[in-house]
Amino acid sequence: MKQVCVGRPVTVGEATIVPLEEVTVYYRSNRAGLLAYVCKEPLGIIISSSQGKWAVDICGEPMPLKTYIQTVDGLQQVLDAL
Repeated sequence: MKQVCVGRPVTVGEATIVPLEEVTVYYRSNRAGLLAYVCKEPLGIIISSSQGKWAVDICGEPMPLKTYIQTVDGLQQVLDAL
C-alpha cells in the first residue's frame, strides 16, 4: 500500500515549508507471525511565503501546486491554514 501524506510544516523565517512524504507499507502474515516493512520517502515540498505558494519535487524541479493538491489528501486544508 502506498500513500502520500502531508508532513509537519516547518517555519523558517517568513517562509513555511510543508513536506510531502510517500509512505509504503508491505505486510504479510502467516502461522509464524506477521512481517511488516514500512518506508517513508520524501516526495516534494510546498513553500509558502508572502510571495505566494509553490511546489518543488524532490529533485528541485518546479511542480504545479494543483497537481499535489489533487493527489494528496488534506493538503488543501493545510495550505488554507497557512
